[in-house]
Amino acid sequence: MAKKDLITKLYERKIHKPNAFLYSVIYHLGVLIYKKKYGMHWNIIDDPRKEEGPVVIIANHASRNDYLFTAIPLYPLKFNFLAAYNEFFRNNLALLFRVMQLIPKRQFYSDSYAAFEIIRLVKQLKCNVVFYPEGLSSISGANQPSALGTGKLLKFLKCPIYSVTTSGAYLIQPKYKFGHKERYAKTETVIKKVFSPEDLKNLSIEEIEAKVDEVLYNDDYEWAKNNHIVYKKNGEGIAEDLDTLLYKCPKCNHEFEMEAFDNIIHCKHCGNEAYINDDYTIHPKDETCKIPSTQKTWFDYIRIKEREAILKDPDFEYSVETTLGVIPKKRYLKMGETAINVGKGTLTLSRKNGFSYVGTMNNEPYEIHISNHDLYTFVMCYDATIIHFFYKGELRQFTFKTRGMAAKVLLLQNELHRICKGEWQMLKNFKYDENECFDK
Repeated sequence: MAKKDLITKLYERKIHKPNAFLYSVIYHLGVLIYKKKYGMHWNIIDDPRKEEGPVVIIANHASRNDYLFTAIPLYPLKFNFLAAYNEFFRNNLALLFRVMQLIPKRQFYSDSYAAFEIIRLVKQLKCNVVFYPEGLSSISGANQPSALGTGKLLKFLKCPIYSVTTSGAYLIQPKYKFGHKERYAKTETVIKKVFSPEDLKNLSIEEIEAKVDEVLYNDDYEWAKNNHIVYKKNGEGIAEDLDTLLYKCPKCNHEFEMEAFDNIIHCKHCGNEAYINDDYTIHPKDETCKIPSTQKTWFDYIRIKEREAILKDPDFEYSVETTLGVIPKKRYLKMGETAINVGKGTLTLSRKNGFSYVGTMNNEPYEIHISNHDLYTFVMCYDATIIHFFYKGELRQFTFKTRGMAAKVLLLQNELHRICKGEWQMLKNFKYDENECFDK
């Protein structure tokens, strides 16, 4: 009999309630290591521990350690957490994730396994479940819209739904420094009830998703700016690698000529420059410089300009050389690995023809073609240099030679999907107006 590969083993397993002893150990370690370090504060407006049956927690997803902001304040409640599929194949996490009964989810993909396991855990085993409707940790420091299907799942579960909204977590380890040394100061978490079973019965799926987006919304840069939170840098400049995310100059609009080091982000083409303080506030070097009000609104500005470029050209098309990566089926990923490279080719985003990859895989010709309606985003899971998505259930990772290219490709696909009348539209309060990105 052929030996089963790691993916088959993962999806053949049934998930159960977390072991009470092991959960207690993890909880106490979390308190010991992180509570003071992250300056954890919380306000429990409505307490899910008072519910008689199982509850579902929806939370904003700002950092890789977001589970702490639910598990610690709400102990001794035990939770099954939803986690990114690819994390289950990392050699330093695989055993822990299985022992703690985490649920694997392929992000932005119709994953029946994850949905059925959540339903089974809540309805049959009476477990409490935590998941993050955004689908991945924040890219810009603020929320993106909930993944498609969120409202439908919550409505079907018919149980009390609570929200956990945390401020400050993204700034501990922003996306452009994901996986590097943490910067820590303070976090604030608010916990409250969002839906009763009766609410879920009476509200439409669209109303449920709108409420989820509203209650979870948080902008860490704005929060830090208003609260003057100073972050400890751990020896790294607070602006280092920010150019992998903010790749377009807001003054001259040249791309991939930004450089970020120490506390400075600078355009090599026109000299536009900003200083970033330890509280993450951003300031133009002088009156000749044009700098958005926060790093988040700078990212918004780039999104708006990419959308404008697509709208101006009915034949819009963008191509870039890329390296293709996959998750190996017979071994776990080593520390520092996110996938194994198996090919090279050309990635093309087209307003008329959708997404395509044409190149090689395992030394054989290989192509992927997906409409803009069906592909609404890539996943930027680890940092701002790597993106992936799921094709026929399997992860396909793309890396690029140019700093900032991963962010550009992600934003272009977001807006191509939306312009082509895809279902995953931007948050209702978002304005495609570049003037909103600068201090008035």
